[in-house]
Amino acid sequence: MRKLGLIAAIVGFGTLGVGLLLRLFANLNTWLWIPGIALLAAGCGLLLWSRLAGASKSAPIPRIPVPVGTDTARLLDNFEQRFAELKGRKPNATVLGDLYTLGAQLEQRGRAPQATAVYRHLARFDNTYRDVATRLKRLMDAERAKPKAAPAPAAAHPKIIASATPPRPPAAASTPAAATAPDTERLGRYHLEHEIGRGAMGIVYLGRDTAINRMVAIKAIPLASEFSDAELIEARSRFFREAETAGRLNHPNIVTIYDVGEERGLAYIAMEYLKGRHLSDYAKSDSLMEPRKVLEIIGRTAEALGFAHKQHVVHRDIKPANLMYDASSDILKITDFGIARLSGAGSTRTGIVLGTPSFMSPEQLEGRTVTGHSDLFSLGVSLFQLLTGQLPFVADSMTGLMQQIAEAPHPPLRAFRPDLPACVESIIDRALAKNPDARYDSGGQMAAALEDCRSRIPSGLP
Repeated sequence: MRKLGLIAAIVGFGTLGVGLLLRLFANLNTWLWIPGIALLAAGCGLLLWSRLAGASKSAPIPRIPVPVGTDTARLLDNFEQRFAELKGRKPNATVLGDLYTLGAQLEQRGRAPQATAVYRHLARFDNTYRDVATRLKRLMDAERAKPKAAPAPAAAHPKIIASATPPRPPAAASTPAAATAPDTERLGRYHLEHEIGRGAMGIVYLGRDTAINRMVAIKAIPLASEFSDAELIEARSRFFREAETAGRLNHPNIVTIYDVGEERGLAYIAMEYLKGRHLSDYAKSDSLMEPRKVLEIIGRTAEALGFAHKQHVVHRDIKPANLMYDASSDILKITDFGIARLSGAGSTRTGIVLGTPSFMSPEQLEGRTVTGHSDLFSLGVSLFQLLTGQLPFVADSMTGLMQQIAEAPHPPLRAFRPDLPACVESIIDRALAKNPDARYDSGGQMAAALEDCRSRIPSGLP
């Protein structure tokens, strides 16, 4: 096209020139200047068009600018504050653009949970805005496609063979076995018996404190193999912060932390060894506990959470699987403050969505500031499941689940349990309020409501 335009322009210019020369020197009244002008104009037009078309074809696809340096780092590190500021503004073209840019920056930095929360908020106002729907779907598909964490290589863990037999009784401190135990079966001063559980952050072993001959639970995390070099410092700091945080929670319904350390690339935390079963064993429709007992246990949990919240500690992953109950001794313990965070600390990582999605509050899913009210929401979900064997929010995808929790009303409790009094449904309704301020003011207040309602439930009600 460019060559054709050039040829037309040259021929047109030549024709026009010949016509003018003939008129000037030969005094001939010729009409050659008319096609000359036409060809010249056509050639120039073709040249201009080909230049514009070539420029648009070769121009790179515009990308969201992601500045590097202190400004971007500050923006991402203060994600919650920035996101809250944008959410508090009236949605207009500027706000939507700022949300899109923030989401793109987070996504390019590998912070998928926060980016998902930003895109989801943006899509509420305009699901057709640029490519936000495509970006959100891509993030959700990537989250679903993530393989479950494979067990760490045997070399990364102490050489322990899992056993289905009951724990061995503590041996005398002077026995030869204790004195000659190989290093591969020890962490610090603790002799490891066998594996008793696995969690998202590591493996739990039954161990014996050789200094005072006490059985303990040892939670071990192979930090070096689970995290990259760039993440290792933060991961180690987070682990020891967990121990310090949970270690100062001295309450009869919160698991006791004894010790923390690191050896051979394994960070470990020694805690109270608990007997009993996780309440998740009683969260199925064919194995539900008596309603009066459920309200009593959840009430004790709410009271313990109220104590933790007064210490500025938020659990962030309350669910039946993190509540251990021993029916024989009637002992209840909240376990795994592994993702707890000092809500008043400014040095902790912000905006990270941690926890189990089905039990998370709307503000936690969206990456907003999380307070003790979030734990009470999770406790309300747990109460609903322990009474019905069903979760109040269910969806086929993570995106759908987030929308359910953030916007959809939960099903009425008495649609599943018409035999329970209205006060139980009222407690759940308040605990599951979308607005944190509409929930119970404290765990103690929720515990009092549960105790008052429990007295209205007939004894022996299945």
